[in-house]
Amino acid sequence: MNEKDWTLLTALAAERNLTRAAQRLYVTQPAVTRRIQQIEQELNCAIVVRGARGVELSAEGEALARYAAEELQRLRELREYIDNHGADVRGMIRLACANAYARACLPGILKEFSARCRGADVHVVTGHSAAQARRLSAGEVHVAIVRGPFDWGEESLPLDADPYYYVVSAAPVELERLPELPQIRITTDAPLEAELHRWWTERYRRPPRVSTVVDRSDICVEMVRRGLGYSLLSGLDTQGCPDLFRERLLFASGKRELRRDTRAYCRAASLQLRAVRAFWDFLRERSQRSEN
Repeated sequence: MNEKDWTLLTALAAERNLTRAAQRLYVTQPAVTRRIQQIEQELNCAIVVRGARGVELSAEGEALARYAAEELQRLRELREYIDNHGADVRGMIRLACANAYARACLPGILKEFSARCRGADVHVVTGHSAAQARRLSAGEVHVAIVRGPFDWGEESLPLDADPYYYVVSAAPVELERLPELPQIRITTDAPLEAELHRWWTERYRRPPRVSTVVDRSDICVEMVRRGLGYSLLSGLDTQGCPDLFRERLLFASGKRELRRDTRAYCRAASLQLRAVRAFWDFLRERSQRSEN
C-alpha cells in the first residue's frame, strides 16, 4: 500500500459512497472499485460491505482507514519537517476560510502572498465560519479565517473586511413592509442564524415571508438583482454590487448594528513552520496597513 491507497481509504471512510469517494479523488468510480478489490485480494479480507444505500466499511476496513489516516498524518509531518529545514521558504499552508471572505478578499491576498513566497503553496477549504473554527480546533488546518465570535486562546489578528449586515434589494424598500415582501434566504451557520432571528423578532411580530432558500450568496445576489425578493446579506456578499440598495441592520433599540468581525486564527505550534510563519507575518502586515 502507498500514499494513494491511504488517501483512497480515508476518502471512502469519509464518504461511505464509491461515487463520491471517486469524485473527491478526481478518478473514476470503476478505478476506485478496482483498487479496493486489489487491496482486498492482497490482504485476503473484505474492506467494504455493499448495501442499498452505498457501502459500509467492514471491521478490517475500519482498521485500515484508521491506519491510513495515521500514515497520511505522519507523512504530512515529515514533509513539513523537510520543507522547514531547507534554505528557502516552502511548504504547504492549510487554510480554512469563511465563504464570504474567501470570495471577496482571499484571491487578492493569495496573489500578493504567492508573489512574495513562490515556494509556499496554500491549500484552501471554504465553508461556514463555524465549520472553519472546528477545523482549526481539530488540528486539520494551520490557519482559519472566521467571521463572528470564536473563543481561541492562541494566535489571532483582525482582518480588514466590511463587518456589517444589510437588507439588500433591487429597489428601495421600506423596512416596515419587510414581512409582506418575499425574502430570499441564504443558509448559514447557527450563530449567525440566531443573530438574524433575534434582529427580526425584535422588529416584527410576524415571521418573514421566505419565498426561496439557497446555499450560496452569489446565487442569492443574482436573485435579488432580478427583483425576486430582498435578502439579509453581509457587506462582503454584496461587495462590487453598486446596483443594489443596502440598508444596515439595526436592532430595535437603534443603538447596535448586526455585524460580524473577521479575524485570522492560528495554532501557535504551526508558526514553527516557516511557510506558515511567512503567511501569518504577511497577514499581520496587511492588517497593520489597513489600520493605518
